[in-house]
Amino acid sequence: DLLENQISIKVLYSFEEKFMILPKFFRRASCRLFAGSQNSVLGKSFSSSIDMEAMEERMKKLQEFDRVTISRTMTMIESTRKDHREQALYLLKELTKKREASGTDKTLRIGFCGSPGAGKSSLIEKLGLYICNQGVKLAVLAIDPSSHKSGGSILGDKTRMEELSVHPNAFVRPSASKGIMGGLALNSSEMVLLCEGVGYEVIFIESVGLGQNEIEIDNVVDFVVYVVPPGSGDSLQGVKKGIMEIADMIAVNKYDGDYENVCKRLKIDLQHAIHFQLPRYEDWIVPVVLCSAQTQRNLHKLWDNCLKFQKNVGKDILRKRHKQSVHNMWSYLSNILMNTLKDDDEQHAFAEDISSIKKKLQKAEHFLPYEGAQYIKNKIFRA
Repeated sequence: DLLENQISIKVLYSFEEKFMILPKFFRRASCRLFAGSQNSVLGKSFSSSIDMEAMEERMKKLQEFDRVTISRTMTMIESTRKDHREQALYLLKELTKKREASGTDKTLRIGFCGSPGAGKSSLIEKLGLYICNQGVKLAVLAIDPSSHKSGGSILGDKTRMEELSVHPNAFVRPSASKGIMGGLALNSSEMVLLCEGVGYEVIFIESVGLGQNEIEIDNVVDFVVYVVPPGSGDSLQGVKKGIMEIADMIAVNKYDGDYENVCKRLKIDLQHAIHFQLPRYEDWIVPVVLCSAQTQRNLHKLWDNCLKFQKNVGKDILRKRHKQSVHNMWSYLSNILMNTLKDDDEQHAFAEDISSIKKKLQKAEHFLPYEGAQYIKNKIFRA
């Protein structure tokens, strides 16, 4: 899966460059993707445009778990500047090689999803402290929603993790979703690779507060924890397709005080709902765990189930990561192409056609959006 991640990232950089300088790229794509020259997708060298001494110094600090360097590298990964993207690719490749050579590829990626207010951040902090105190190196990637109007984000999840943020075995980083649908940021998979390359053993990813059909987090992590607050509906809600289908464990949070009986009834409803769903793995039945971030009740059960999953479903995790690499390649490609085509300042081969179609749609000349999309698609693949 590490090799496939490298390949998928390289493929995307080639798409990003060739789309602008080679209008007939799509017609020749099949014969160019895996050419063996130094300028090909798999053989391209970035050394001429990168300060190698600075990169080596940065890698040294990364492997020393220097928090400032890790944060700045993540900012570089999130950047859209071409030089930053090339530096990020180089670092990810080199860190991956060193990790492969060391034979320490036993990381566990755990995703936390659920509705807003379910207590994901609080539960992550308490569970994170629990495992960090056992000597585990933990990285937490918290995704916050971005404003559709201003593009800004509060990045407030880290404020709920005051103790975990300063723990010597933990690193907490908030990121903005930047309008990406599904609850994650576009570069989440690269952030995970960086954390693993640095040496963190467990990666927590907290998604944006989700609805029933937002399941993108399953394309980045090995193990999905669905955090459910008391009063989340009856068994019919649990049977509904979507987020319940990707859950590998359900954590009924806020199991304390007056909510104890409500949580117990909800657990029974959820257990009944699980029986109506096809199992994702042969050797795993989705557990429903009553827990409380406030009182730290049953945190050990959550962690024990995570370790049990890693032990029982190890081969399936590897296969899942292979599929995730392919999915993430298509996500990057979709984002690159859409941003290029939608940007009025980009001087690509189809700029005039797109401008003409936009004018037709704005003038309501009995021209449907679907017609415009088909026209652009035909133009691209016949170029």
